[in-house]
Amino acid sequence: MTVSAGAAVLAAPSDIPFEQRAMAVDTIKADKAIEAFESDLKKSNNYDKVFEDYKSLMDLSVEISDIMNLNWAETEKLNYGMNTTSTREELDKNYNECSEYREKIDEQIKSILESKYADDFKKYWGDDKIEKVQNMSGIADTSAKEFNDRYYELLNKNADGKEFASLLKGVIAHNKNDEELDEETAERLQKIINYCNSISDYGYYVNKFNNYGAHLGLTEIKGENNIDNPIEKLAFVGEINEHLKKAYDYMVKNNLCFYDDNEKDVAGVTFRLIGSEDSEILAFGDNDVMRTLIHEFGHYQNFFGKEVDSEDYYFGTVHTSPIVEFDSQMFELIATDYYDEIYGDNAGAMKFDTLVSCFQIVASATMAYFENSLYNDDVLQMSNEDLDKAITKQFGEEWYKTCQFCFTNPGTYLRYSLAMFNAIQVYDIFLKDKQAGIDKYFEACACEGDTYEEVTEKLGLVSAFDDNAAEYLKSITNDIFKTEYGIDYDTALDYFENGTYLGKVFPTEQKVSVNGGETQKLIAYNRGGFNYIKIRDLAKLLNGTSSQFDVEYDETVGKINIVTGKPYTAEVKTAGQKVAGTYSLCRNGENVRFGGMIFVNGYNCFLLRGLAENKVLGINVDYDEETNTVLIYTE
Repeated sequence: MTVSAGAAVLAAPSDIPFEQRAMAVDTIKADKAIEAFESDLKKSNNYDKVFEDYKSLMDLSVEISDIMNLNWAETEKLNYGMNTTSTREELDKNYNECSEYREKIDEQIKSILESKYADDFKKYWGDDKIEKVQNMSGIADTSAKEFNDRYYELLNKNADGKEFASLLKGVIAHNKNDEELDEETAERLQKIINYCNSISDYGYYVNKFNNYGAHLGLTEIKGENNIDNPIEKLAFVGEINEHLKKAYDYMVKNNLCFYDDNEKDVAGVTFRLIGSEDSEILAFGDNDVMRTLIHEFGHYQNFFGKEVDSEDYYFGTVHTSPIVEFDSQMFELIATDYYDEIYGDNAGAMKFDTLVSCFQIVASATMAYFENSLYNDDVLQMSNEDLDKAITKQFGEEWYKTCQFCFTNPGTYLRYSLAMFNAIQVYDIFLKDKQAGIDKYFEACACEGDTYEEVTEKLGLVSAFDDNAAEYLKSITNDIFKTEYGIDYDTALDYFENGTYLGKVFPTEQKVSVNGGETQKLIAYNRGGFNYIKIRDLAKLLNGTSSQFDVEYDETVGKINIVTGKPYTAEVKTAGQKVAGTYSLCRNGENVRFGGMIFVNGYNCFLLRGLAENKVLGINVDYDEETNTVLIYTE
């Protein structure tokens, strides 16, 4: 054998502007490569030639992957109404052709293990790659395309949640694995459960700072934060590091960044082009697309100029990571130090908002419970209507737009949470020593492909799975806010408990009349002109009427239960709820839809008119504008 294992390294960044890049498979080149491999494989004493053919097929597979990613990017532009030179018909044709040739290449690679060169290639590949080759079952992207086509078809026809629930159940049924968990997987899942439990109140912890920040005026963002040319503003990255400057200049020169600031959805994606060692960025959002671009550039710069062996890429050994968001989340936090030149007078509010938003991502690990619960027998047994109701209660009426990742990527929110857990630690280092923080950032970017445990150990960070991880996270969060704003936990806690949630909802005395009787006073919280009240206060008000009810609360599971027809006894003093949204409202033990809720000082307060209109209680609500009195009538 005359060719070494690492000989076929793909070319450096291509310097080909986006509009000049290949968008379709070179079928003549692909057919010749496959024919040459088939012919040389039949000959004896031809190992070197077969090996060269094999490496050519690997490189060709990577080129086709790049074309598929470019097609996917152009399809996303069409879906979001952005300019593209391709029609959907052309993109579908390209995608199908890519899929066809990727499958052909897969079959050729598999055929080696049935040829006279099988032993030589087994020795070259090693057991792990042999197993992957043996288990090849054609291109997986085809099923993803079928899903996306169906998903966008439903979106375009304004389908209801039940139809999306049906699609979701189809994905679950397809992905479901009935085999028992091996010991290692079971242990990992237990770690995840422990992590979710340990940081369950972190969102509440960060909200204390956010609320106090509102008191100090740090959340007063002016205008819509639209920036005339976000890509031009992104040039600040060149001040941080020479590598970032090269990546940015190359990106602009080759037109590899696109954005639309008229799109309602806020989203971004970076399509990695492994064959040319660069990427393409798409970003959307009608309010501050700039932060989306910053996040995506964190991915982009990490992919820029990295040499990858085509065989390693083909077998998926170096091009991904379980905490793939680590590079972008760290970069978001570091970039806040440069907000003055991006946002001007708005920089302070934008920085505070970014910090709070990033830190709240850690608490999104609780979403993993939802994702995991989707992939079990119980969900498959539910009717589409019941599944839609369950997800609507958790995420709102248009859950299928905001939770698209839940369809195909269980664990997405958990990965974001774990990555941010580490990103906060790197940001803490950056605040204490900027150069040390930047060095740590690039050290982290070099960990691509490692597991979470490996990354954490290499960087000398505290693992989210450590026993005291949650307390450590709170400690450095407290240090960050204290360093940046002089806001410590105790001060923020005092304001949070004695003030209002997010500084926007204030208690007022509201006049109320029941069944035309004497006017009484009720403490209500007004948001947007609507009154929200504590459920126990309403129980006291209706006691003795035909619509009386008692209230039960189980704080261990966060369940509020309304028992209709029963007199209200007395308020049971509890420790109070610590996290917004971790409850369920029930009527005689059955979950109900209630029409609106806000979270104030540890209490869930419900929209009075929503309780009436959704028939949670036997009441009707009216309002006498002249006397400023809420009129409640029992049925």
